[in-house]
This record gives sequence, C-alpha cells and structure tokens, in this order.
Amino acid sequence: MISFKQLIEKYAGFVSNNPYWVILLVIIISIIAAIQAQNIEMESMDYSDMLPDNLEVMQTLEIINDEFGGTNSVMIVVESDPQYSNSDEPRDIRDPEIIQYVYLLSEMAQYTDDVTYVTSASSILKNLNNDTLPKSASQIIELVNDNPSLGSYISSNYEMTLVKITLSDDFDEDQILIDLNDVIDQVPKPSSIKSSVAGQELGMAVVKNQLADDMRTTSRASLIGILVILFLVFRSVRYGLTPLATIGVGILWAFGYIGLIGMGMNSATSGVISMIMGIGIDFGIQIVTRFRHELKKVRPERAMSITLNSVFMPMLTTTLAALIGFKAMSLGELTMMGELGTIMSYGIAASFLAAITIIPAILVVGERLSNKKLREEDEQKFMQEERMFAKMLRSKKKTIKNGKVTR
Repeated sequence: MISFKQLIEKYAGFVSNNPYWVILLVIIISIIAAIQAQNIEMESMDYSDMLPDNLEVMQTLEIINDEFGGTNSVMIVVESDPQYSNSDEPRDIRDPEIIQYVYLLSEMAQYTDDVTYVTSASSILKNLNNDTLPKSASQIIELVNDNPSLGSYISSNYEMTLVKITLSDDFDEDQILIDLNDVIDQVPKPSSIKSSVAGQELGMAVVKNQLADDMRTTSRASLIGILVILFLVFRSVRYGLTPLATIGVGILWAFGYIGLIGMGMNSATSGVISMIMGIGIDFGIQIVTRFRHELKKVRPERAMSITLNSVFMPMLTTTLAALIGFKAMSLGELTMMGELGTIMSYGIAASFLAAITIIPAILVVGERLSNKKLREEDEQKFMQEERMFAKMLRSKKKTIKNGKVTR
C-alpha cells in the first residue's frame, strides 16, 4: 500500500514537471469560483442572528412576536432647524404648518410597503379634535397640554416630534430606508425644519452601505503592508509578488465556495478578508523561500520537488491546527463567532490549496522563462524530441514500403 509520504512525492513530481497544466487547472477553478462568488449577499444582522434560538430571552421574543406582532419599528424625526437667527420662521413644533407637514408624512408613510402602522402627534391631535387637524397654534398648544400622552411624540422643549412607524416581520431594511427617504423628499416641508429617518432596524442598512467601502479600505491596507514586507524580505519584484497568488487565489476560491453553499456575509464577518490575507500569505512565503534555497543547487523542477516534499507536512500541520482553532469558535453560544470561524476555515484551507498548486507552477515557469540557459536547454530538448519523432516516422514509412508488417 502506498504511503502518505509517497503520495506527497508523486504530487510534488507532477506539479514540478507539469506547471502549465496546473496553471490551466487553477484558472478553470478560479473562473468557476468567481461566478459562484457573485451569489454572496450581504445579510442583515440583529440580536436574533447573534444569539442562539434556545436562549430564554430569544424564546420570549418569539412569543411576543407571535402574540402581539413584530416589534420592528423605525421613526421619522422632524425637528426645528431655522435657517436665520431672529427670523419669524416657526421654531415651535406645535406650529399648525409643521403639524400639517407631519400629518402628510404620516399618511404617505402608511402606504409604504412593509409598513403596518403609523402614528404621530398629528394623527393623535386629529383624533382629539373630532377627526380634523387643529388650525390654530393656541388650539394645538391646549390639546398638547391637556394630553400628557403626546409627550412621547413631542419633545419637552417643543423642538422635535416623531412619526412612529411599525414594520412587518419580513421587512426589507434596504428598501424601507429608500422608501421612507423618498417620502421625506416628496412631501413639501417648511423651510424652518429638517426631517430624517432613524431607528435601530435601519442601522444594518446603513452598515451594509458602508461595509463595501470599509472592506476595500482594510483589504487595501493589508495588501500594502504585505507588499512592503515581501519586498523587504525577498528584495525582488518577481519573488515578492509571487506569494500574493496564494491569498488572491485562496480568497477567490473560499468566496466561491461560500457562494456555492449559499452562505451570506454580515457585519461581523466583513473583515475576514484581511485576516485571511494575514495568515494565508505565510504559505506562499514558505514555498518561495525554500525554492530559492534549493534553486542554488539543482534545476527548477528538482528544486520545486524537493521544496514541496520539505514544506508540505509543516504547512498541512499548520492548516489543520488553524482549522481546529477556527472551528472551535463554533462551540460558543454566539452565532456570529461561529460564522466568523467557519469563513476563516474556508479561507485558510483555500490558501493552503492555492499555495501547493499555483505557487509551484508560477515559480517553475518563471525560472524557465527568465533563465536563458534553461530556455536553450528546453529548446534543445524539444528539437531532439522532434528529430526522434521524425526518425520514427521515416522508419515506419520505409517498413511499409518494403511490404513488411511489424509490431
């Protein structure tokens, strides 16, 4: 029975002597991974995503949702914002013009998708005033003073009021944010006030909009730092850039697999790329360093074979240790930590696979192309094989011409 060491030797020999086939295979897999990675979606994240369902507090929340409807709610905040000091612009939110504006906001918000209920100081004042909005400031002030419940809608200094909006359980936070902002834009407002959307339920929509920029920023910073270290260590552009293929291909493969299995990303896992880059680059550095050392003594193919035989087991051991550590994060009760550990596991495993495939192939091909002596030897070998093939054809034709059949 063939041993694991012999398997490594056979694999090392195959990669070292067939680098172009390895590069072609990596390109095909990478294209498939890139297509699958497009299926990854940024998911919303709230307490139900961070905590396990068997916690008592989460079970109680589910009961409340079932019995009394969802607890999801957002607000439109209307506040005094006079543009000029000492002007006659309305500053008191109880001004009839502002109350009318708040009422229009409430009515339009009511007809927005995913909105189940809307209430505001204007709607309450209308109910208190025989289903009509008060037309004078004095009437509004009197109703507000006589009804303390309006204190939950109008601030104590009368400079701010709220439109409270209850949402359905399956609301789309991205779309509701867009829709409510459209409502604010469409309703003509007095020049002395400003309106905005607020609420924890919309926080994820804002976070998701910023995640893409943050991921680009952190990834770019990590890449720059890694490049600086690589150039300082190898003092070569070619050898300095080669290890980057490990994290480039590894991240692509990892995200392709994540997209294939339908797993999404959220705010807790958005920084995983930088972490994979920091850990995965080590695999590429090990192979490049050992290859340069062996290259001083033997040809590139033999140097790469020795390199893979030497570093395969240490790299595999490191990978397995990292996988165990990251998967152990799933043992805790915080769901988001388990998801982070799972994605990190995919990234490290993919970086290891990339390091033992694309890096050896690039190094061997690079040496063949950059070394004139090796190119001449390859050309001579090719010409020799061509001459041998031509000689075999001539011999075969001569045999057929003489009427002889040989096997």
